Amino acid sequence: MKAMLLLTWNSLKLSWRTPIAFFFVVFFPLGFFFLYAGVFAHGRPLEVAALFGPVLTLMALTNGLFGNGATTVMMRERGMLRPYHLTPLTAWQWIVSRILSNYLTSLGVGAIMLIAARTLYHMPVGTSVFDLWVVYSIGAFSIASLGSIIASLMNNMQEAQIVFQLLFLVCLFFSGASIEFSHLPVFIQGFGRFLPPTLMVLSFEHLMKGHVPLWRLWPELTGLIVTGLLCLVIGSVLFRWEKEDRATRRQRLIALLALLPMLVIGIWLNRRLG
Repeated sequence: MKAMLLLTWNSLKLSWRTPIAFFFVVFFPLGFFFLYAGVFAHGRPLEVAALFGPVLTLMALTNGLFGNGATTVMMRERGMLRPYHLTPLTAWQWIVSRILSNYLTSLGVGAIMLIAARTLYHMPVGTSVFDLWVVYSIGAFSIASLGSIIASLMNNMQEAQIVFQLLFLVCLFFSGASIEFSHLPVFIQGFGRFLPPTLMVLSFEHLMKGHVPLWRLWPELTGLIVTGLLCLVIGSVLFRWEKEDRATRRQRLIALLALLPMLVIGIWLNRRLG
């Protein structure tokens, strides 16, 4: 545990020195926040509140896919993981430390967003800050773990950029993070319920609009937790330290196991919501 905490601290310091990680973890989410609040919501308090959950989801999405996944691929390709491989450090410790470092940075960014939303736009909060923190933490963990699996499967940065950008766009338009989920076509809503970011968006929507207690969100949160844990385990098994190691077909088939909890919760939600 001590080694992992030390590595987390080193990853925090390294993230401030890595332009791509710093951009996607700090500037990108803040830019989306002011775009959503100032342009899409026109600064209206209730509309800002409705878009606050999608903004937090986008932050978790950019954090997990680019700040965590793409940065790991870049570090492996540049040989920056090789020194860690020569230590007793395990793949699980490395992945968790990366997730923790990005998560801690995003908490600070999220606090800035919340303060700005309350002071600049007078956003009403229909729930407790604790509930928002719980949903964000679980969702960020799930998406970051998914990003770790993808990073383990990508052989180079070119492949990684294509896959991460495609997945980001799919989640952006099909999860309700860019267009209110209830306004999407029915078949897109059905597909979107299989995506972890959608579970975050729906959970935030229930908290901010419906004043729903946290425990009522157990299906969405359970789906995120199970997905995150399974992705973390699989990502640790498939993790590659050296760029010369190539992902095999067997490893890609193993990675498909991460889809199981998404399929189960997606089918269940579609049946429940019709």
